[in-house]
Amino acid sequence: MKKLALLGAAALAALAVPSALQASADMTCYPSWRLDARELGCSGKAALSPGNDTRINLLLLLRDRQGTSARGLTLPKPEWDEFGYGGTFFDWDYLRATFYPRPADAEGGGYGGSRCDSVGNSAPAFEAALAANRALRAEERSVLAAARTRLQQTCSSAENLTPWPDGAIASAAGREFLGYLKAADAFYAARWDEATPGFAALSGASDPWVREAATYMTGRSALNAAQDKAFDDWGGFDGQDKVDKASATAARDGFAAYLKAWPEGRYAASARGLLRRVLWLEGDLKGLSAEYDRLLAAVPAGEDKAAELIQEIDNKLLMTEGVNKASTSPLLLATLDLMALRSWEVDPDSGETVEVKGLLTAGDLASQQAAFAAHPQLYSFLQASQAYYAAGDMKAVLTLLPDDARQKAYGPLSFSRQVLRGMALAALNDPNESGFWRELLGGADPLHQRPLVELGLAMSLERDGKLAEVFAKGSPIGDTNVRSRLLLHSAGPELLRAEAANAARPQRERDIALFTLLYKQLTRGRYAAFVSDAPLVRAGANTDAGLWSISTQEQVPVGLFRAGRVSDGYPCPALVQTARTLSARPLDVKARLCLGEFLRLGGFDDFTTLDVRPDKRDLGGAANEFPGEPLTRAAIYAAIMDDKAAAPGDRAYALYRAVRCYAPSGNNSCGGEAAEQAVRRGWFERLKRDYPGSPWAKKLKVYW
Repeated sequence: MKKLALLGAAALAALAVPSALQASADMTCYPSWRLDARELGCSGKAALSPGNDTRINLLLLLRDRQGTSARGLTLPKPEWDEFGYGGTFFDWDYLRATFYPRPADAEGGGYGGSRCDSVGNSAPAFEAALAANRALRAEERSVLAAARTRLQQTCSSAENLTPWPDGAIASAAGREFLGYLKAADAFYAARWDEATPGFAALSGASDPWVREAATYMTGRSALNAAQDKAFDDWGGFDGQDKVDKASATAARDGFAAYLKAWPEGRYAASARGLLRRVLWLEGDLKGLSAEYDRLLAAVPAGEDKAAELIQEIDNKLLMTEGVNKASTSPLLLATLDLMALRSWEVDPDSGETVEVKGLLTAGDLASQQAAFAAHPQLYSFLQASQAYYAAGDMKAVLTLLPDDARQKAYGPLSFSRQVLRGMALAALNDPNESGFWRELLGGADPLHQRPLVELGLAMSLERDGKLAEVFAKGSPIGDTNVRSRLLLHSAGPELLRAEAANAARPQRERDIALFTLLYKQLTRGRYAAFVSDAPLVRAGANTDAGLWSISTQEQVPVGLFRAGRVSDGYPCPALVQTARTLSARPLDVKARLCLGEFLRLGGFDDFTTLDVRPDKRDLGGAANEFPGEPLTRAAIYAAIMDDKAAAPGDRAYALYRAVRCYAPSGNNSCGGEAAEQAVRRGWFERLKRDYPGSPWAKKLKVYW
């Protein structure tokens, strides 16, 4: 479950109502390494786009409007693996931790609260009010302070509640305090029909604290009555038709009365927050949108309370049907318009990804023109976004977003405008595209903007067949995530060899280059080159990091090619010797089986990261400079089991291993096209029939 923050003092104003799936994307997955973001993914970027989490877009817009800079901030150490995001991509939590760093010992946000949370917190105010009231006798103060403990008993569901001290309280002031306690007890016990009139009766109390607190609690009690039947046992909202409309109206009036009398009162912030909850319960999207617009104009974008507010807006407003027609706020409308340009989204009911029909049109934007009258740059950016994502009119994008790539610094909006222009240049195959990205680098913020521009430049150079320029000395592309992805998927042998020896780069990047080089040499039949390059593996290089996420994991097990296992029953020499034999005799049976042993024992089964091309729209998907097709263990065994020149024991081992490729699930772990069960049965029976005396026939009891 995602942790949801509470907004200020209004504990009930931001009680957890899960964001619709279209908004957030905090999940375990990897970013799509592209600038074009037509669907919601699990990562956002520094350029406003349809694919960003709505919270990210809204926060960027808010910071842009207030001129809040990210200069001087640093990327935090992620609590979990960041899945290769680096500075190029981020999720909501990671961006929030970047913009609003917290002390290392700070506690995280809590889960949704209870009305009883305020029992202990409000005790000091009650005691202070008792002490300040001169009309109370000393013994009455003592009795009333003790009587308040009944509220804790009610909240803990105690069976024998302390009786009220009616006989010990004689003064009018004392009766007001006692009346307040009785109404509060009814409130905490969820007896709204007693609590609301009980508080309302004290709205004219002589004691100033009782009068203010009771007026506030009148609205709060009515609010609880309004929503009492509107939530299921798991906190899910059942809809406006389950809301008690009369109580909701009473709550709205109660908070309005409080704010009129005490606009800066001790409960004013909470009352405003709870009033927003009333608007939400009533489905008053226009009123709620206006209130959020007011708050966005007032909240400091450089403080975490801005993120708290945006989280609430995302929970309560952005995912609600019809909100785009109710809102006139430029920030909210822009966020909604970008969401409306998504080509795919997650259906909140089924959880399935569905294609969006009827993207935002130029006419839709035209109808909003008045709302953006004071924000022409934002409006033209939205028009350009519609032209790019919905209309596919790249020339219109260039017209709407003039070249401004030589500024010293960019706010989120001006940066987003230029990134979108660069994307249109790419779509048009403009020869000046790479030059545009190079110019934009000059003013890009190093935290999140520069890595994104480096991505754009790297993709341009890759498409143009200029991959070497990415890695050339003095290249402006220094982001190790961008470089590593190109090494894994696009680079050829010469470039990989050069980067493996490039002492100017981080060791992990060098290890990725060498790992990729040696793996592809072995699996593409470049055995002599492997023998030549294997000595580049340094002594003590990692062998146990695994291959689960070679592109993002901290350690790269390049040491496998020097000290990896090569045998657990079938006798094999060192890997270099196997490669040397294959270099001289590529069809050598034992050497091929030993290569299969290395791949099996090294954990390369199901390892396809370096064999499957990324989407052509992604970085690493436009070029493949390493020749040859990957060899699979399945291909090795298929060739040897039918090779009449192979020794009987080797054919038996090939059959044994071919059958074991499907153990124990029946799924193929050796690569290539899967064999039907009847074929696997044939292998098993052939092993038993033709090689009954072999250890492999005796060892194999079943097939899968």
